Amino acid sequence: MIDFIYNQIIFYLAIFLVMFLPGWFLLLAIFGKSKILSTLERFVISFALGLVVMDFIAFAYYRPHIPLTAETSILGSLIFSAVCYGIYKHRQNKAAFDSSSEASTETKKLFSFSKNQLILLLLFIFLTIFIRTVYLTGTVAPTATDMGHHTYWAKVIAETHAVTNYGGSPTFIIGEHVALAEIYMITGLSVFSAFPVMFLFLVNILGIMTAFILTIRIFKNKTVAILSILFLGVLYAVTSPQAKYISGGVIGNIIGDYLMPLMFYFYYRAFEFLREGNYSVETQSKEAKSFLALAVFTTFGLFYTHHLTAFIFLFIFAFLFVFYLLINFGNIKKIFLSAWQVIWSPSVMATFFVGLFFFFVIFTPSYIKGGAVNTAVGVSTKGTRVGLTLTNLKNTMGEARAAMGIIGLIILVLAYRRKDLGIAIVVSWTVMLFIMSTEPHFLLVNLPSDRIGNYLSYPLAILAAYGFWAMFKPSKVEWKYYSKTVAENLVPLTLLKSAFIIILAFVLIEGLSDSAQAFKKAPNFTPLNEVFAAAQYLDKNSTDNDVILKDHNYLTGDTWIKSFFMRGYDYPLSRSYFKRYDGITDPSKLCTLVMISNPGADDANQCFASTKTDFIMINPSYDSSQFVKLDNFNEIYVTDGVAVYYRK
Repeated sequence: MIDFIYNQIIFYLAIFLVMFLPGWFLLLAIFGKSKILSTLERFVISFALGLVVMDFIAFAYYRPHIPLTAETSILGSLIFSAVCYGIYKHRQNKAAFDSSSEASTETKKLFSFSKNQLILLLLFIFLTIFIRTVYLTGTVAPTATDMGHHTYWAKVIAETHAVTNYGGSPTFIIGEHVALAEIYMITGLSVFSAFPVMFLFLVNILGIMTAFILTIRIFKNKTVAILSILFLGVLYAVTSPQAKYISGGVIGNIIGDYLMPLMFYFYYRAFEFLREGNYSVETQSKEAKSFLALAVFTTFGLFYTHHLTAFIFLFIFAFLFVFYLLINFGNIKKIFLSAWQVIWSPSVMATFFVGLFFFFVIFTPSYIKGGAVNTAVGVSTKGTRVGLTLTNLKNTMGEARAAMGIIGLIILVLAYRRKDLGIAIVVSWTVMLFIMSTEPHFLLVNLPSDRIGNYLSYPLAILAAYGFWAMFKPSKVEWKYYSKTVAENLVPLTLLKSAFIIILAFVLIEGLSDSAQAFKKAPNFTPLNEVFAAAQYLDKNSTDNDVILKDHNYLTGDTWIKSFFMRGYDYPLSRSYFKRYDGITDPSKLCTLVMISNPGADDANQCFASTKTDFIMINPSYDSSQFVKLDNFNEIYVTDGVAVYYRK
C-alpha cells in the first residue's frame, strides 16, 4: 500500500513538473493575473503549453549534447518557470498587464455558472471520468499494439538520454515520446505499469475540456458548452478516438485531439475582433498579439507531435481562410488591414522565426527527412484509404451524435446572420474533415480514411450540442429567414415538448449503449502474463547474436516484447497479420510468414539461413503442429498460450 501511494504521488508530481508548471508560468509571463483568462482556462491550457515547452527544452539539449535525464528535465522545467516568473515581475512593475475591461467582463460572465449549470457541468465531468475509468480497468494492461511501439521509443530516449531520430523512419515523431520518457525517468515506474495509460487518460480529459472552453468562447452560451461535454465526454465515451484510443496507445491522436482545438481557441481569441462592421483591433491589441503568438507556438508543437493531426490541421486552416474571406468578401481589405496589425508584431514574428529555426536547424522531425509528406499525398488504391461511407461514419461517430451534429450544422448556417470567425471555424473543421474522410481523392489525400474520420468526434459533438440546444430553445436563435421564433412559425409548443422527450431518450439510450458494455468486461490477463514470462526467459537465455521470430496474430501484447530486449525497434522479427502479405511476390518479404506457417519448406530454410533466426515464439494452440514433426526444432519453453522453439 505504501508503494502504491508513493508511486501515485511521484507520478502526479512528474505530471506537474513536465506539463503543468512551465505552462502555468508561461501564461503568467504573458498575461499576468489578468482576468482575460478564467481560472479554468488557465488550468486546461497550462498542461498543453507545458507539454510543448518541455519538448522544445529537450530539443535545446540536443545540439550541445546535454543529456536528457530526470535531473536535467526537472532543472529545465524549473529554470523556464523561474525565467517566466522573472518576466512576470518585471512586467508587473511596469504595469504591462492592463487588459481590456470589456474582455475581462466577458470572461467573468461566460465562466460564472448558475447553481443548476454548475451541477450539470460537474455531473457530466464526473461521468466523463467515471465511464472511462471503468472501461480502462479491463484494458489498462500493456497489450495494445501501438502503445507497445510508443513505450519502446520512450524507453530508448530514457536509456540513451537523448532525443532520437528513429533511424530516419517517418512513422514516429519525437513529441509523442518526450513526455513519456521524462515521466519514466523521473518516477522510475516501469513502462509495463499503468502510467502510460494514465498519462493518455489525463490528456484525453483535458482535450475534452479544451473543446468545452472553445465552445463557450465561440457560442457565448454556457448551456451549449455544457452539452458539448455530454456529447463528447459522456455519450460514446468508449468509441474511437477516445477511451479505446487511450487504452490502444495512439498517443499522437490523443495529444493531437488536445492541441488542435486549443489552436483553434488561440487563433479565435487572436482574431475575435474580426466581426462584420467592426474591425478595430486597438482595444485588445496586446491580448490579440499574445494569443496569436501562443497559437503559432502551439502549432509548431503540433508539428513536432503528430504529423497526421498537423497534416489535417493544414487542410482545415486553408479551408477556413478561404471560407471566411468568401463569407466576408465585401470587407476583405478591412480584414487584412486589421489582421496585419496583429500578425506583424514582434511577439508573433519572434515566435514564428524561432519555431522555424528549431524546425530546420536544431531538430528536424524525422517525417520531413523520411518523405512522409510525399506518401500522404496522392491517389491511393488501398481499400482503407479510398474514403468512408456514411454508414462507416455513423458507426464511428455514433448515430445520435452524427444526426444531431448534422442538424446543428444546418441550424447554424441558417440561424446566424453574423459572419463570425468562430462559426467559420466550427463549420470549416467539420466540412473539411468530412471531405477528407469520405472523398479523399478530391484533395489527393493518401491516408487511412478511418483515422481521419475519427477526428470528426470533436466538431460533431460541438455541433450536436448546439443543434440540441437550438431545437428546443428557439426563442434564443436569430433565424435569418423568420421574423418570429421557430416554434411560432413551424412547431406547436405541445409537439415541441413531445419531440424533446423523444429525441432526448434517443440520444441518451443510443449514446450510452456501447458505454454500458464497458461494465460487462471481465479481463483475463493470463495470456499476457504468459507472453511476458516467455519474453523474460528468452531475454535471459539469448544473446545479441541470436535472432528471434514471434507471431503477431495469436500472441497477446507481443509488440511489448521488444521492450524486454531493447535490441532495436525491429527486434524481434514478427509474423504480421496475414492480410499484410496479400499481393507480395518478393520471397524475402514473405520470410516471416513462411518460417512459422511452413518451417520445413525449402523457401523457409532459405529464410532461416538468410535471417539467422534460431528462436521461434508462437501460440501452441495454432502453430505448434508444424514444429513438432520436424527434427531440427526443439521445444524449450511451453505454457498453454506460448511455446518457444529452438532451431538447431
